[in-house]
Amino acid sequence: GGGGAQAANDLLKSRGLKAQFVLDEGLLVVADNPLTGGPAALIGVAEKGYATLIVSAPADGGHSSAPPPQTGVGVLAKAVSEITDHPFPMSLEGPGADMLRTLGADAPLPLKAALANTWATEPLILRQMAATPAGAALLHTTIAPTMLQGSAKENVLPREAKAWINYRIAPGDTSEDVLARAKDAVGDLPVEFAWSRPPVEPSAVSSTESDGWKVIAALAADVTGAPVAPGLVTAGTDSRFLAEVAQDTYRFQPITLSMSETTMIHGVDERMTLENLDRMVRFYARLMATAAR
Repeated sequence: GGGGAQAANDLLKSRGLKAQFVLDEGLLVVADNPLTGGPAALIGVAEKGYATLIVSAPADGGHSSAPPPQTGVGVLAKAVSEITDHPFPMSLEGPGADMLRTLGADAPLPLKAALANTWATEPLILRQMAATPAGAALLHTTIAPTMLQGSAKENVLPREAKAWINYRIAPGDTSEDVLARAKDAVGDLPVEFAWSRPPVEPSAVSSTESDGWKVIAALAADVTGAPVAPGLVTAGTDSRFLAEVAQDTYRFQPITLSMSETTMIHGVDERMTLENLDRMVRFYARLMATAAR
């Protein structure tokens, strides 16, 4: 939950120390990257923000045998539908787009040409990225209703219906943008909004020109044998708590997984191969030796 990282940040800050960079988990080497058809080492230079919006529809309640024309559940359903039907637009901007452009150099010729001429091909590229949830998530703020609450009994109308909508906020957007977009989407529907907890804004985007990047990228390429590209972490890491004491923050683990193998992360049969373990040991040992010079 970040308690340890926050404590480390506070201690380093109290000592007046500033790190050249922070390196955390986040991205890895995808053995069968869809863009190149081969391996690609992705280093996260930013991560999305996190916010959950509670949408509430107050109502009179009562018995389900005599429902009013408009129930709390009905209003809430309309509100959630309107919010999800007004997604944040996708665009070829930010770390997700930088990843596409960087890997485009190693992509098949048609894709390479498309990524080199985005002024004409952007609509086509966005349609291709939108074809998968993971691809779309790289290029915009996502909206995901995850929890619902209504009546405790099937024959009772609730006095209040609630939905929890989870947002992963892309760099360039803010929690204020999220709330404004939700309010605009529902129009005059009688609903109320509240954050489940204070939102976490997107991280800053770290440099791909710094000495820290050059060290990490060079070692990643050498240890994994894969081309390196910046990327966007769509989940959250503890590195966000250390931003105050670092010039840049990078998110990368030198392990290689296929696209299908990534589904085991935090899932069924999560495991580490001996080959990946060896690769991690060599990478981190060389990183500490190199960065300390």
